[in-house]
Amino acid sequence: MNWRAGIQKLIVWPPARQLHTLLIHVPIIGTALTKLTQRAVPREMRIWVDIRAGLGKGLALHLDPRFEMDYASGKYEMQIQKALSAHLQPDSVVYDVGAHIGVVSIFASEIVCATGAIYAFEADPENAKRIEEHVQRNHLAQTRVFSCAVWSSDGQLSFERASAGSSRNQGSVAAASDRTKQDVIIIESISLDSFAQRHLPPTLIKIDVEGAEAEVLRGAEQTLSRSHPVVICEVHHKQAEEDVCRWLSQQGYSLEWLTGFPEFPRHLLAIPISDPSSGLTGAGGSRIGPEKRPPIE
Repeated sequence: MNWRAGIQKLIVWPPARQLHTLLIHVPIIGTALTKLTQRAVPREMRIWVDIRAGLGKGLALHLDPRFEMDYASGKYEMQIQKALSAHLQPDSVVYDVGAHIGVVSIFASEIVCATGAIYAFEADPENAKRIEEHVQRNHLAQTRVFSCAVWSSDGQLSFERASAGSSRNQGSVAAASDRTKQDVIIIESISLDSFAQRHLPPTLIKIDVEGAEAEVLRGAEQTLSRSHPVVICEVHHKQAEEDVCRWLSQQGYSLEWLTGFPEFPRHLLAIPISDPSSGLTGAGGSRIGPEKRPPIE
């Protein structure tokens, strides 16, 4: 084994990563360690790693060691994992909107089993290919991947991809005037109302679209009215908070935050008021009842 292979194996070991995090800030040592890591782990190199715990335990992810090893810990998005466990069962149908590389889809696949269905939507074409890779490696036949943006209407959008020097998890819809930028591409868009007319209706919709969550919901009004799915929505800023909370409340949903801290992004759990489980409050969450209409402080 050469030195590069040795470091690549070492970097996925949790104690070694913790030590690296400590040493990286030490003068001289941190600079030397950074250079060594960059030589050993080339840009956009990925390695297969098994998820160590949680809903996805034992399943494999193809990860960039520089940015993505937290996904393999099994502790990633624990509040979302708890919500999935509480609101999904075998034969449930999940719409994973803004699926990134498919981590939440993988979590959900372990609950819905082969009798359920997961539809993963991802706007970045490279990320969508990575989801396909994970689906094939883990034999997740219940999961289908759609390389498109979910929006308030069908059509085309300008999409600015996240930096290649990252996990590419922060791409977002761009203004039409930005189409000349290097990382802006034209992609297809679809509304959930349009999609649901041709596919199984959702039991649960998870949304993580970097600030465009209100547009996704506007295109899902008929779906929410007919199917009453549970919604887990990552809210990225104050305006999105006001828009999303107001809209979901008007649709007859009970709202609660899955985490108690006020910083964005925050995860919002929305349950149809007619759902018997709507009286439950997630661990660490804060309930938004009728007496506390948005905006939320």
